[in-house]
Amino acid sequence: MHKKHFVLGGDLKKSLTEGYQLDFKSLIKDAITITKKHYLSLVTASLFTVILLAGCYHLTFGGAANLSSNGQMLGNYLIALLVAPPLLTGLQMMGIHHSIGLKTKSIDLFNYFRIILKLSTATLMISVINNVISLLLTQTLGQMGFVVSIVVLLYLNMAFTFVYPLISEKKIKPQAALILSFKLVHKNILQFTLMFMILGLLFFIALSPYGLGLFLFIPFYFNLMGIIYRKLCGVGVVATTIDEGSNGSSGRSQHTGSSNGQFDA
Repeated sequence: MHKKHFVLGGDLKKSLTEGYQLDFKSLIKDAITITKKHYLSLVTASLFTVILLAGCYHLTFGGAANLSSNGQMLGNYLIALLVAPPLLTGLQMMGIHHSIGLKTKSIDLFNYFRIILKLSTATLMISVINNVISLLLTQTLGQMGFVVSIVVLLYLNMAFTFVYPLISEKKIKPQAALILSFKLVHKNILQFTLMFMILGLLFFIALSPYGLGLFLFIPFYFNLMGIIYRKLCGVGVVATTIDEGSNGSSGRSQHTGSSNGQFDA
């Protein structure tokens, strides 16, 4: 049995050095097509995520738990650090797998709890960065600093969009993933800002009919981001060739998975 590693889509180093352009029309068209094809697994996984997070928060802040304010604060941090990151990574990776033609199952949502330490470390680093910047701006600029901090935090959340997939798909360390994601988004900040403004508009439109539009928007969003990740970073694929020596014939099979290569920021 022989394994061959290759990459589908773009090249991360090239995207960082030479830049890239986002074709919104093509991206949206492809995302709609992929969402139609892989809708059920992703929307079911999204529902699982909402139910699990809602259940965790209900246990933390509901009357049954009878937690003190400090206990509720601790519970909130534990959910944000240990529960939400692996689930969000699962949704992102399902979108990435769809972007290269792989079918997924709703249970794939839980595949990334095995790297929970790395994901939680990245989440903690992002939280610290956001809190420090918000505190500094508020303390130095007062009320104006609060307004500026909101803009800066929105920018940082956008800049760290690819942190989880870089950790899970590229096997990159958390601190390097933050740097690479920031550089990647900042390389074409104007197009990314416009894209997230469009997505924000679509999100509010999806909320209007009793939130039912979210059943379409959420799978569309993760598939769209999966396509963008594929085009900018490429997705590692493993092809396996199996030799059947007993009868002189050979068989070949292919499967796709995360590349084991390392990328340094």
